[in-house]
Amino acid sequence: MLLKGLNLTPKDLINKINRFFRSLRLTAIVISLLTGIYFLGLVLPQKWMFETRDLYNLWRDSSIVNRVLDAIGFTEIYLSPLTIVLLTLFFINLLVVTLHRVPVMLRRAYLTGDIPSFDAARLKSGRDTAVLHTEIEHEGIERKLRTFFSDRRWYFRNVSDASGYIAVKNRLSPIGFLLFHLSFFLCLIGGLTMMYTRFSGYLPLTEGQSFDGDIQQFRIINKEPRIFKRLGSLNLYVEKVQPFYEREIPTELVVSLQARYRDRTSREVLRINEPMHTGPMSILVQSIGVSPLFIMRSPAGKEIDAAFVSLNVLGGEEDMFQFDTDRRFSFNVKFFPDYVKEDGYETTRSIEMKNPAMRLVVGKENEIIYTGTIRQGERADLENYTISFEDIRYWTEFLVVREYGKAPLITGFIFASIGLIMRLVFYQKRLRLSVEHEKGRTSLFIDGKSEYFPHSFEDERDKLVQELDAYLNVTNHHEIRAADYNATI
Repeated sequence: MLLKGLNLTPKDLINKINRFFRSLRLTAIVISLLTGIYFLGLVLPQKWMFETRDLYNLWRDSSIVNRVLDAIGFTEIYLSPLTIVLLTLFFINLLVVTLHRVPVMLRRAYLTGDIPSFDAARLKSGRDTAVLHTEIEHEGIERKLRTFFSDRRWYFRNVSDASGYIAVKNRLSPIGFLLFHLSFFLCLIGGLTMMYTRFSGYLPLTEGQSFDGDIQQFRIINKEPRIFKRLGSLNLYVEKVQPFYEREIPTELVVSLQARYRDRTSREVLRINEPMHTGPMSILVQSIGVSPLFIMRSPAGKEIDAAFVSLNVLGGEEDMFQFDTDRRFSFNVKFFPDYVKEDGYETTRSIEMKNPAMRLVVGKENEIIYTGTIRQGERADLENYTISFEDIRYWTEFLVVREYGKAPLITGFIFASIGLIMRLVFYQKRLRLSVEHEKGRTSLFIDGKSEYFPHSFEDERDKLVQELDAYLNVTNHHEIRAADYNATI
């Protein structure tokens, strides 16, 4: 039965499709296009480079070119439709080529099929054929050859028609081809898993504060996962944040915390550039700030609201906050770690927290109602309300990254390394041997080749032939002397 509109049978069509996906031209085109795509990913701005979505939207709307790049997916170029199509073609091509080559590699590794025969007459007349002579009888020569090559870890077998023998060094080297191509699929599985499960975000925590997997606690989320969106298996509790200074210069930041992932709990000490790893999670200390405890009270002295407020004010910057219960008030804060007032000017003696004070500028309904500085334990009057500065702690921000898929990715790299070593270092070497018995003397004809470096293999082959010649004649001489001795007795 013919396919409509085509003068092809289904089998012919399948063969044609198979040849298309197996073609070297398709491989070259797809790899060239993917190389160009990945180069563009290094040049074009990508979404992950922008700290917030608003900044990205501002960049996108700044020009027509940027809007076009966003529309065609080139601001997430590694996930763009074009990249997905090219990667799909690449792995289909790789799969078809690999499956086509599996039987060939298994035969070349002498794991399936019969050992192919060869033309003994052509071998004997070959230009590079070595010839050895021995007096060992026909029945003993095969045993001697098998022992010689086995001792040197060469695979030794009769050919299919019993016309001769082959000896193979590094017989399983062709399996390296299959391992190398299998590594691509393992890397694909690992890469896809990482791509769809990767989470990345910045998590600020104050001393004494815990994280119980609530994603809303993150200040910024750089990468949201497509699947496995919850981080419920991770729990953190910050015990202590300790900065160290030397001559008014920060030199070290040490964070002590308790971490629990699933059923495993541990106490960890983190430092700058020293991440903690637990399961698929990586946690890295990024920055530090102060969290003063502000308490707001009513005219009757009743506590209305209280909170440790994480402020980014350590470097002399100003920050602001609002209480959740009464958002009429806004508080602009400047922090003095070691407060002193000299010549009417407020400043700090050092960057170490020895005498902390907060300068507050309080606004209410677009009017400033208070400006002043309060130390720890002091209060400020805000019309009928008061606000007090009761305590102060450090907060630190963690970069939390979760990635599944590392196991198949690492396994893929290991398989690729093993495959390359098997193919390029332990490459296959083969000898062909033909035996001829005439007038009580045995002649052995040997030639060979290797997959790579033929000239160096010639030296190795010549040395091996010399060793074989010495082995056959010496062992034969010993056997003859033993036979003569036994006959004499």
